[in-house]
Amino acid sequence: MRRFLIGATFAIGTIGTCYAHNPLDSIQGPPIDISKTVIKLPLAKGVSPKDAVQAMKIEANNVNMKYVGELPLSKQLKNMGIKSGILTVYEFCSPPIAHLMVDANPAFAAYLPCRITMVQAGGRVWLEMLNLNMIIKGAHLKGKLRTQALRVRDDLDSILWAGAKGDW
Repeated sequence: MRRFLIGATFAIGTIGTCYAHNPLDSIQGPPIDISKTVIKLPLAKGVSPKDAVQAMKIEANNVNMKYVGELPLSKQLKNMGIKSGILTVYEFCSPPIAHLMVDANPAFAAYLPCRITMVQAGGRVWLEMLNLNMIIKGAHLKGKLRTQALRVRDDLDSILWAGAKGDW
């Protein structure tokens, strides 16, 4: 019986230790203003959401980024009976650069593909994307990795602006 109690105590202690060391249970760091982690542009006057999407796809092609997908969240919400303004995620990627980044550090895979979200808020339609300057600076990229990351940043910025202005 004593062996059983010792074994059971050890097992419970081990299970408790596993959960205590879950990285999601101990998120640390100062609070951040999430709005400062994105670049956000309103659609220009007279630019429809459809025009913005067309402009983004054309500009993606111009800068040699692949349009790889769309997540129409507002349509899915509507099908679930939830009222929502426009909420759609557009996905873009440069496969060779994605490969280069993930090969250097697999953690970059969490940022793939690059995304621009169209969201209706405050009576306007906005395009938003992750502020890649924060990632590039925080990752301390050097050489070719830095050059290619800056290229992706610039290409996505170009796509974002094309969509916001409806330039196509």
